[in-house]
Amino acid sequence: MDHDMLLEDIYKGIPMDWHPMDQHNERFKVIPLDPLSLEYHDIEFKILGNYYSCITGIYKVQNPFLYAKFALKSYDYDKRGPFDVLSLFHDTPRENVASIVGFNFDWRYGGRYKYGPGVYFSVSPYLANKHSNRSSSLYRSMFIADVLVQNIQEVHHRIFLPDFGYDTVLAHNNCTYVKYFDGEFYPRYFVDYISLW
Repeated sequence: MDHDMLLEDIYKGIPMDWHPMDQHNERFKVIPLDPLSLEYHDIEFKILGNYYSCITGIYKVQNPFLYAKFALKSYDYDKRGPFDVLSLFHDTPRENVASIVGFNFDWRYGGRYKYGPGVYFSVSPYLANKHSNRSSSLYRSMFIADVLVQNIQEVHHRIFLPDFGYDTVLAHNNCTYVKYFDGEFYPRYFVDYISLW
């Protein structure tokens, strides 16, 4: 397989608002947003809440390979019927950012298993912070991710995996989405902040 052609195909599908990247030498790029930009203020507004003392930076994630996997999975969902792309929140200790930006979310590092081995997303940043692992420092990062959902199983009890035919579990009074398969989410932005607890 011609790797240059494959790279060209991947780079053809990236969003138009991404900054230029060296496709041969940059696996991913983290773009600090200008605090005076509309994009910065849009993200700042999305994460507003009384769970942090200050925001120390807002960043856009540009990872063509993760984005290509997400686009392929979107195509797969589309072939099966209507689906949604939700903008959801995932809170993590700051030391996990490099791994997530480079390789995506990994359920093995989450420490939450009530609804099985999946990646847990919240509908609000406050809840993402509240349910996050408290064993680490107050220096945290809040990811805003695009998450594919199609067939949702609502649960009110412990579960290991969704029943056959479902791709998503919805729990905690419809506030927590759990995803179990790679490529079904893309970390678009993250916000570095200092948590109050």
